[in-house]
Amino acid sequence: MKFHSGGDDPPFRNGIWSIADYALVILCAALCWYAVRWATGPGSFLMLDELGNLGRYLGASYRGMITFFPQWIYNDRPIGFAIERLLFDAFGFDYRRQLGVFLAIHFGNCVLGFLLFRRFGVNRALSIAAIGLYGSLWTTAQTATYIGAVFDVACLFFLLGSTLAFLSDKRGASAVSAVLFLLALRTKEFAIVVPVLFSVLALYLSPNLPLRQALGFAVRRVWMHLLIGAIFAVRYLLFIPRMRAVMGPGSPYQMHLDPVTILQSLSYYTASIFGSEDQGLSRHPFLLAFLFGAILLYGLYRRRAAVVFGLAAYVLTLLPVTMISNRQPYYVYAPQLFLILLAAVLIEDLTRILNGERLQWAACISVAVAIMAAADMFQRSSYFKDRMNWFVTVRHISYTSAMDASRLLPALAPGAHIYINHNAQMPWLFIPGPCDFFKLAKKDRSIICVLNEPEDKLRVLYSQDRGPKYFLDYKESGSFSVVDSAVANP
Repeated sequence: MKFHSGGDDPPFRNGIWSIADYALVILCAALCWYAVRWATGPGSFLMLDELGNLGRYLGASYRGMITFFPQWIYNDRPIGFAIERLLFDAFGFDYRRQLGVFLAIHFGNCVLGFLLFRRFGVNRALSIAAIGLYGSLWTTAQTATYIGAVFDVACLFFLLGSTLAFLSDKRGASAVSAVLFLLALRTKEFAIVVPVLFSVLALYLSPNLPLRQALGFAVRRVWMHLLIGAIFAVRYLLFIPRMRAVMGPGSPYQMHLDPVTILQSLSYYTASIFGSEDQGLSRHPFLLAFLFGAILLYGLYRRRAAVVFGLAAYVLTLLPVTMISNRQPYYVYAPQLFLILLAAVLIEDLTRILNGERLQWAACISVAVAIMAAADMFQRSSYFKDRMNWFVTVRHISYTSAMDASRLLPALAPGAHIYINHNAQMPWLFIPGPCDFFKLAKKDRSIICVLNEPEDKLRVLYSQDRGPKYFLDYKESGSFSVVDSAVANP
């Protein structure tokens, strides 16, 4: 099955790869690699949720981590946590080796994305360029190098695999698709929208049948996904009252179901994908609504499955996070691939206006080269470099802190209390936690760190402590010095 794309690719574009295609693949690979290469340098260390996520399941077995049914409506992602735990068990605190495996998953997403674009009939040149653009975005580069965002990266991997299997005509493909959907759902919650997306696809897959029969055909194609989705949806709904009670008005994860909030967040995320979150569409949410509405009407009128699916997949996979005030660039890692799919399909539709296959092919090659050039310019921009340098700096500071802490405190007593005197900037190694690094290093949950106190109060607390204790001074460079320690009770 191949979706209508306004006309099939001519033979010289469909079957035989041209020199131009190979050149575009090389450019695409170079762009995708250059976008993340900066993270592979020496002197980097785990940071933020990369440590915090591991501390959550310290001492737990993998069997105890994995649950079939969700236990909570937010951050209940056992597959994602298990993947991160596997990386840590295999490589410890070695960020670079963990990153190597993590990037393999990310590049797998790029390959699966290319296959999905081709499955929807996007010509080869535009598909390659679109993946090159996807790999070059800062939102992509940041997520693909931040192991704490394993949920977004792994969920997209399972989601793309599920979609490709669903579109396959091979026997058993629907069951494989359902299993991959379940894995995606237990990796991150936004995959709950998959049954809706696949129902849309199934309607386009159905032959020209009356509406009732077409709906029956769609249900037969999607019934496993619908069943899984319904079970999980009911489970999530049961958690909403408790979530509202726990996450009050001050919580960044409180859900706001009003359309204005959703539209404003959607506009913000759409603009942030292209590095313009403080301008453009982010300030004109109703303009975006009008634009998406027009594109949806075009897709429905022309019966363009790729248009309808691309738009629906982008909006729906982003929808859950548009309801909360905590906006993070990692959230668009998966949705933006479907937005780029939509753009690629629309661009190809425009090239179909030209007369002649070779002229259309030349137009697609020209657009593809222009997209690659724009992606390269973006990677060289101060916007990209400033954010890259921030991550490099924070990882290097965390590395210095971890090396000093390991050298100065090689053998912490069980239940030790560590008092850390620092300036206004909290040590990056202790965000969040704040003691996850020491707990992971010593495999001891009883270790406690005391921070965010003025020096005089910190010293009073230290003097009153009768257990094993350490008093450390911290500098902005990340270095520590031990001021005092008492391993045994006086």
